[in-house]
Amino acid sequence: MNIIYKLKKIIKQKKTTKYSQLDSEVASAKIKNLTNAIASYGARDENFIGMLTITFSYKDTRISKNDDIDTIKSKTIIMYDSVLFFLDKLKKEMKKNKYEFIYLNAFELQKDGNLHAHIYFSVPLKAFKTLFYFYHNYRDIVPYRTTIKLNKKERTIVPIGRSQLGISDEFRIKLESIGYKFTMHFNPQKPDRVDFRCINFVSESQFKSGNWTTLFFYTNDSFKSAYSEKIVKYLTKNYSKTTKQKVIGNEFNNHHIKTTIENDEWSELQKQFIREVCGKVYTHSKLPVSVYHYQRSRTKLMVIEPRYRNFNSLIEDVMTDKVGIKNNILTLPNGIKFNLKEGVIQ
Repeated sequence: MNIIYKLKKIIKQKKTTKYSQLDSEVASAKIKNLTNAIASYGARDENFIGMLTITFSYKDTRISKNDDIDTIKSKTIIMYDSVLFFLDKLKKEMKKNKYEFIYLNAFELQKDGNLHAHIYFSVPLKAFKTLFYFYHNYRDIVPYRTTIKLNKKERTIVPIGRSQLGISDEFRIKLESIGYKFTMHFNPQKPDRVDFRCINFVSESQFKSGNWTTLFFYTNDSFKSAYSEKIVKYLTKNYSKTTKQKVIGNEFNNHHIKTTIENDEWSELQKQFIREVCGKVYTHSKLPVSVYHYQRSRTKLMVIEPRYRNFNSLIEDVMTDKVGIKNNILTLPNGIKFNLKEGVIQ
């Protein structure tokens, strides 16, 4: 019995109606609107953006081809809760150091059925030490399978496996300008793969022992290979830093949340399985405007200001103080006060 068959057995099959395609298209449009807004919110001159990829090791909890359906479900929940706990601890660590952690986390399945996560993030450049230390030393926080309490619920979690912290090469140069140093290492098993060691934090012996964080810097070629030519176009032209961050952030998010957006058989299977077994397919940081209230009142808001059909346009205007917000009441550029929660003009 292969993994695809087992995943399908777990999913409660939903009856297809004439509205199913439309519902799927509306859901995809909402997610794209959100990903653009997150990228706009994270595009800041003082920040750097990147991707955290989280996987799990075989010895901790990974699914094997011989696992029965109940075991697959329980292991998936453990991996899911482990990512949520990782994010919760990281957010608290950032907050403790007075840094805002902007992120969009997308869950996906690997072809063998194992859960992994892609986390777009935007943090101040000076927060690199906090981010790197937390990520590199996370196994000291969760060294083995354990039971914790998260959001008033007891959960079983496991350490994360060997994962990757990916940052644009442009930010490597900026980090080096403020005192960080990096050395390049080639993987003998994978000659085309290059990893970096931050010598400020990781000794060579740690690195060689495997007790290290995979650090990767995206060059134009690797951006093009992993994502799209659109990123390279913006990186090589004379665009502002904020515009470049917004474009790269959008490409990061759209690429890694494609399972949620696309409607092919494998994407649909992943979405249905993750929602059935775990809950949400993606999570994100709090935005200055409530996503829930915006989506509920979007149609009415668009009548007053058509630009706000795009959530990121509203977020950009809030960030630049063109729109004020207090207690879910928007003060629009034309002076109108709009109650986003109630969907009415004040």
